Amino acid sequence: MKNVIKFVLILAVALMATACGAKPDIPEAAGNAAEKSAANGNTLDEIKKKGEITIAVDDTFPPMNYRNDKNELVGFDIDLAKAVSEELGVKANFIPTAWDGILPGLDARRYDIIMSSMGITEERKQKVDFVEYLRSGQILAVQSGNPLNITKKEDLSGKIVGVQMGSTSESAAKEIKGVKELKAYNGYTDVFNDLALGRIEGVIVAEAVGRYYKTLKPEVFDVAGEPFMKMPVGIAVRKNDDTLEKALNDAVQKLKENGTFSKISKKWFGEDVTK
Repeated sequence: MKNVIKFVLILAVALMATACGAKPDIPEAAGNAAEKSAANGNTLDEIKKKGEITIAVDDTFPPMNYRNDKNELVGFDIDLAKAVSEELGVKANFIPTAWDGILPGLDARRYDIIMSSMGITEERKQKVDFVEYLRSGQILAVQSGNPLNITKKEDLSGKIVGVQMGSTSESAAKEIKGVKELKAYNGYTDVFNDLALGRIEGVIVAEAVGRYYKTLKPEVFDVAGEPFMKMPVGIAVRKNDDTLEKALNDAVQKLKENGTFSKISKKWFGEDVTK
């Protein structure tokens, strides 16, 4: 009987401790600590601890980010991102990501930043902060010889137009009145394949990309008219990552000052786009 009473008393004490919120003294898992640190705007600390920064890129966007014949990830943004990472004292780890899901992925912490020639728009600024590093305009891509005589975006009225899904090019195309059909693709590789096959009649695309395809296959593609809707391009960071944002901005400025940015620019564009 005494043993039964003793057991009941022990059980009662245990239940009281639970009710009062007592918890066992278990160390917090390292992963949880890292997530809390990042959530509090300390992503830079975690990046330095890991020794790498994870960077989302769209690998179908030549000459900015794409796969070469050896399936290696190359391009202007890739070289610049590696240089920025070196300034931070860490390695760059690239995460190829479909463009239409690239912003949600940043919010979900699948990577630390986006560095994929993302145009800085008011809509995007509501979701993320940016470190500007370039200014780029849109241009019209057409079949070689420009058989439909397209010289300005308004000439795309009545035409079948191709764009990349979720891009500033798509936003520009939606403003054109009378477009016969607007076809949005996950990547520009598919856009230009359809342009070559005549399935679309014109493309709105970032100037660097349009000129790259013209240089790559001048017998197939051409660019028409003058660049328009020139806008800043930036590295996207989460809203609370102020320390990381400042570090990235400092790194970009240093690369512009020491000539590294100019060197990378001339390699991919044949000119210094920082001027």
